[in-house]
Formats: sequence, structure tokens, C-alpha cells
Amino acid sequence: MIQPIKNTPSVWTLCWVDIAEPLPAEDDFFLPVILILVGPEFEPLAPPEMVAELDQVGAEEWVARIFDDLGAPDQLLVWKAEEWVPEDWKFFARDWKLKLKLVPPPPHEARLLSQLGAAGAPVGAAPGASKAAMSAGLVRNVPRMRSARKRRATLDQAVALDPANTEALAELADLEFHAGRHERSIEFASRALDAGGALFDRPDVRWWDDPRTRPLLRALHATMLCRWHQGHIQDAAEEGRRLLALDPADHMGARFYMPLFLLLGGEHEEAAAFFRHYARAYPGDMPNAWLGFAWGLCLSLEGDDQGARKKYREAMLANIYIAPRLLGERPPPDNIFHPTERDDAQSALEFAGSFGSLWEQEAAALRTLRDAHEEMRPVIAELVARRAEMAAFLDHRYDPDYRAKWARLVDEDEAFVNKAAKAGED
Repeated sequence: MIQPIKNTPSVWTLCWVDIAEPLPAEDDFFLPVILILVGPEFEPLAPPEMVAELDQVGAEEWVARIFDDLGAPDQLLVWKAEEWVPEDWKFFARDWKLKLKLVPPPPHEARLLSQLGAAGAPVGAAPGASKAAMSAGLVRNVPRMRSARKRRATLDQAVALDPANTEALAELADLEFHAGRHERSIEFASRALDAGGALFDRPDVRWWDDPRTRPLLRALHATMLCRWHQGHIQDAAEEGRRLLALDPADHMGARFYMPLFLLLGGEHEEAAAFFRHYARAYPGDMPNAWLGFAWGLCLSLEGDDQGARKKYREAMLANIYIAPRLLGERPPPDNIFHPTERDDAQSALEFAGSFGSLWEQEAAALRTLRDAHEEMRPVIAELVARRAEMAAFLDHRYDPDYRAKWARLVDEDEAFVNKAAKAGED
């Protein structure tokens, strides 16, 4: 009996490789990525595509254009990358009626492509560009990138080209801090401070106003936060003092941490002195719940319960979740509008986890906080209702009068908060 001929399913692979050589983009530089579509024998099926970073929409469109010319295979293998969204590739496979699988790069093929990447890009860098210029251009291009992996690779390459690039080092210190790798963060921050060390010896330098100083301030700030998270409170406070001495206007916000570090270190008198300085140096400062709760505690420890309740009132209006966390009560709902990133439930969780022990140590201070919170319950309930309405209104963005109505809601919210804060002064 004659058997039907079985066709071997066609299997293509979408590969990608990072190029190590920076390429110019106007006045900046970037590290390109090469997309390659190959057949079963690793033969290229179309000219490679050079892109600034892996972008799934762009990659799908590029592959689709090739499918339009050559037809689609039975199966497409896609090399894994953290930039890919697996669910979106499923939709792509359904649209083209093919099987699709995300796979780790096979060792042999990955080695070939890594050699291509190490060999450099298809076109050379800008003629005469120095390593320092390429390093600076790479850092300027970082804000345009969506890929966390590519941002990190770009910063690493910037530092490899110019080890004295303080901006790249400060960015890496920030990345390591947010990743929880505090020692690595401190290492990058220290390298930035060493590279810019000459600025510390110049009395004519205007910190922050001079852009060269900003990476150094960021490096000091990252070090302060790392020391805090490591439990080295005295060291964190020392970094905060250094920041405030260099930049009294405090563009990095060290003033919001300093009194908490002092209180954690048992330096209550220094914390009180700091608040007296703060009142003189930062009149009309932006509301900050962390600072307000620390101020309330400090006043309570000094026996000024009335002043403490006033500061607690201001702090609760800046973050309605902190007091319930400290008091062990159920917090208000979180699915409401939040004017800033510091007034949400996550900020309260971080505050309570780091500084909640200060209230646990002082029963009298905790009673004052509880009394202040009890007084604020009706105000907080109304604030929650208002911000729930604001959150619901965010879905009305196609309303022709959306901007005017939203501006009115924001103005009403600010007026309510200001009135509620002043009510505590009566």
C-alpha cells in the first residue's frame, strides 16, 4: 500500500544578540540589538534588523513583514528575553496559525551570535569620538529605554568606557539599592564620590546648581538609604548630615529622614533641635507624612501633647494609612486616588516596618497618637469618600469637560485638606 508523503514541518527561529560597540544616534550613543530570523540550518532568511532595544511590537511587525514575503513556517521558536510578554506571542501565533515556543538560546547558536556581538556593530561609531564622549552619550540615552535589562547593560558599558562617569555610577547605585543589593549600591556610590572628589575641596562649587554635583548628591543619598536598610542608623544619619551641609536647600530630601534616624538612635534632644532648625529653614515646605509622624512623636516625648496632636493631624492628612499601621487597626481602602507616591498604603507599610518600634517603646506617645487618630476619624472618612470619587472619575477621561471637572476636584481636595489641617490649630 502506498503511504502518503509526510512533509517535514518547517521550523524557524527568531534570534537576537546584543552588540557591544556603541553607535551614534544624533548627539547620543546606544548599544544596538540585532534581530535575526533563521531557518532550521541556522541560515538567515532575511537581512538582520538593528534596533535600539528589544521591543515586542516592533519585533512582531518585523517578523510579520518577512512572513508576508516568504510565507509563515509551521513553527516559530523565539529566543527568550525578559522584554517578551509570552501571552502576546500566543496572540501572534494564533494570528499566523502557527506553533510558537519561547526557548533558551541553544549553546552553539548563542556562542556564534555572542561572537558577532563582541565583534562589534555593522557600522562603526562616530569618527573621532572619545571613550568619555561615548560614555556620556550612552547615559543620556538611558531615559529613552523601556527595557530594564538594556538600561543596566548600557550603564555598565558607560562605566567600562569611562570609569569616572559619575552619572552612570550614581544610576547604578540607585539600581542596586532598589534591587536590595545594598553593598553593591554603596560600592558604586563610593566610586562616584571618588571620581568627583575634587569638587568637595572647592569652596566655590554651588551644589545642585552645578550639574556636575548632582550625581554626587545622588550617590550620598543612595549611601544614606543603604546604611538605613542595613541597620547602620548612625552611619545613615551621618550621610544625611553631609547631604544637608553640602546642599542646605536639600534637593534630595534628606530632611525627611534625618529626625527618624536620630530618634531611632535614641538622640531625642538632637531630633528636637533638628525640628527647630527645620521650622526656620523650610517654612511652607511640602507636606510629608514621615516627617510629621516623627515630629509628633518628638513633641510627645517632650510632654507637648497638644503640639503632638497637631503634627499627627497634619501627618494623617498626608498619609491616612500610617496611623492604623502603628495602632494595629484595619487601614482604610487603598483603591482611591492618591495625590502623591508617598501617601499610599505601601509607603505606610515601609514606614511602620522601619520606624514603628519607636511608638512601641513609648506607651504614652502611643496613647497620644491613638487619641489624635480617634479625633481624625470623621475627617479621614470624608477624605476617603472624596478620593474614592476622584478615582472613579478617572474613568471619565473622554468627557468633553474632563479637564475642567478634574481640576475642580483637585482644587476641592486641596482645600479640604488645608481646612482640616488648620482646624487642628484651633
